[in-house]
Amino acid sequence: MSKPDNNPLLAKRQENEARFAYVRILELHHAPVQGLFDAAHLREINRRIFQDLPKLGYADVKPGQYRPPVEDGRDWLKTRYLETVRHSLTVAYSAMDQASQKQIEQVLKAADPTRLSTLSVDEFADEIGDLYTNLDYLHPFADGNSRTLRVFTQQLARESGFALDWERFAKTPAGRDQVYIARDLSVNQLALAKVQDPGTQRDIIFSLDIFEGNKDLPALIKEITRPASAVVPR
Repeated sequence: MSKPDNNPLLAKRQENEARFAYVRILELHHAPVQGLFDAAHLREINRRIFQDLPKLGYADVKPGQYRPPVEDGRDWLKTRYLETVRHSLTVAYSAMDQASQKQIEQVLKAADPTRLSTLSVDEFADEIGDLYTNLDYLHPFADGNSRTLRVFTQQLARESGFALDWERFAKTPAGRDQVYIARDLSVNQLALAKVQDPGTQRDIIFSLDIFEGNKDLPALIKEITRPASAVVPR
């Protein structure tokens, strides 16, 4: 979550983005992207979620397009402000260079519903946790990675015979913070050996130390994964 900002234009943009993206995510739940769970599939989900923003005048939003690569010697960073914890998190992501783009394709080879359907609940949760962590570290898009990955992994789970209840964490501030911390811890564990700037490395180590003992993402995903047959239709 970003730190609250008193800029009315930014607040309006965030309101519009949340409102339109929410509707598109609901559409995707009922009419999922038909694809092979590859990079094209991931990009199409992002395109559909944020397709309205350019038409609303936000020309900097490029739905479905990868973010530009980071300059040599620099890092792609985000500061995470939490709702229930006074400490913020620094999170580092990939340079999104050609090697990173190739890695996305490599990571997504594990997104095979036929194979995943043969796993136990715990085995599936472990694989989805690793898949999500690697894709989140690669962070393909300039914005909206979290919403894109939630939709992607929920669809992958359904087609593999499982259910992922991401919505459970959205119900309370503590729940939202719990998943942010778990996700960012897992991402930073990957990023630590790859960051370029010593200051970034210091900030990541500090964030890892502050939140040591919290669950990482694979552990948290086990709490929200179950066989699809166990889900009661609403």
